[in-house]
Amino acid sequence: MSQTPEFIPGDEFAKVLTETTMSLVCVLDRDGRIRLFNDACERVTGFTRDEVMGSDARDFVIPPEEAEAFSEVLGYVWSTGLSSPQVGHWLTKDGQRKLIAWSNRLMPSEDEGGSALLVTTGIDLSASPTADDDAFEGDPEAKLAEVSRLAQEQRALRRVATLVASEARPERVFAAVSEECARVLEVDASAVFRFEGDDTATIVGRHSRAEGADAFNLGMRLPASEDSGIGQVLRTGAPARIHDYTERPGVVADNMRQMSYRSSVSAPIVVAGIMWGAVGIASAEPLPADTEARLGAFCELVSLAVASAQAREDLSASRARLVKAGDEQRRKLERNLHDGAQQRLVSLALTIRLARRQLESNAETAAASLERAAGELDLALEELRELARGLHPAALTEQGLGPALAGVAKRLAIDVELSAPEDRLPENIEATAYYIVSEALTNVAKHAEATKAKVEMTVAGKALKFEVTDDGRGGADPSAGSGILGLRDRAEAVGGTLFVISPPGKGTIVTAQLPLNDA
Repeated sequence: MSQTPEFIPGDEFAKVLTETTMSLVCVLDRDGRIRLFNDACERVTGFTRDEVMGSDARDFVIPPEEAEAFSEVLGYVWSTGLSSPQVGHWLTKDGQRKLIAWSNRLMPSEDEGGSALLVTTGIDLSASPTADDDAFEGDPEAKLAEVSRLAQEQRALRRVATLVASEARPERVFAAVSEECARVLEVDASAVFRFEGDDTATIVGRHSRAEGADAFNLGMRLPASEDSGIGQVLRTGAPARIHDYTERPGVVADNMRQMSYRSSVSAPIVVAGIMWGAVGIASAEPLPADTEARLGAFCELVSLAVASAQAREDLSASRARLVKAGDEQRRKLERNLHDGAQQRLVSLALTIRLARRQLESNAETAAASLERAAGELDLALEELRELARGLHPAALTEQGLGPALAGVAKRLAIDVELSAPEDRLPENIEATAYYIVSEALTNVAKHAEATKAKVEMTVAGKALKFEVTDDGRGGADPSAGSGILGLRDRAEAVGGTLFVISPPGKGTIVTAQLPLNDA
């Protein structure tokens, strides 16, 4: 039975497709010069390919007010190699503007050492009416102004996103966000606030269009009260708007009036599910209705910057703690060996030498010395076994996670309710879970003033999940050397996660998840 041969597109097919498609197809080089201009492009713009081929697109089809954005897109694509879909305008030969939605992709040169080309395909949105078209019907200048505004906003967001991607320090990102917010949203001032634990907020980034001194300075700490936008964000977790500060009380309102700022909008910065801070803008005039939504995009970028910087800082600190912990454990092992088993072995050697001399003169005395030597040897062996249990408990190796933790629970002065999987798990996961749970329980017994604790361990999919809870006093602080950082380091060392919730007076919850990989 014969088979139809597979159709493999070639250069001729590509040429036919380019000219017959209804989509705009335009190929650009690195400098923005037009290298291909298909029939659809001619129909939409009125320019012939002979008029534009080899020319800079900015000299013919790119409107002057969008030339900067066009250049930034070219720079972004060639520097990253990534596509950058856009919506923008093309100029026609008779001076009209066509709204075009573009997709693009770099095409490597077929010639060795040749330059890549940017292949763009577009759809003329002006050809079919949309809801947005209806909103600007009869007012093309208003539509153009709106598109220009959106283009400016996207450029600002891209500049900040580039800073975030380059792993710039948070301070630089905060300053950039403040400046871009003030410029794009056309307000008098903008600031990035970080919430502190005492219901205050610190200004960590700011920009003001006012010359001279400002009532809001970098590093200034303000009360996050109900009378301020940032205070409302802190309490509700949602954007907040203050329409008029004229009659409002409080330090923030006083400073706003001092700078002749009448209204403000604030939006939350959330990092890893935690309310980290807020971005606030202030204006002498009422702010537009869409300000909260537009400000939210900048807040998302700040969140990414904070999370990225925090991850780098945590990784660096974790590495330092692991090195320090390793050094301390080695010194501890050395001390234990020196003060315990080593001393007994030295004493044993002396006793055996003494017994050897006594054999020639007094056999009974020699026998007693040998008996003492045997006792010293038993004690040395017991101390070595105890050290070995500290390095890796025998019960964990021989019986598994549940029995090993049950042994830990029996030695504590509090009641412990324990549930653990019966099936054996990968050795490294069992060891990590054992040390995390045993250290967490030890912390509960020593510091939490608790009467009981509970350990629940389950296997869910390809992960071991467990939780250690107690009825103690809570208030555990990871930054205060409470041992929580060590637990987190152990979990992250095997690719897992660990979180601690410890409100004062309500006990502590340690939640961890470890991946059950094959390694």
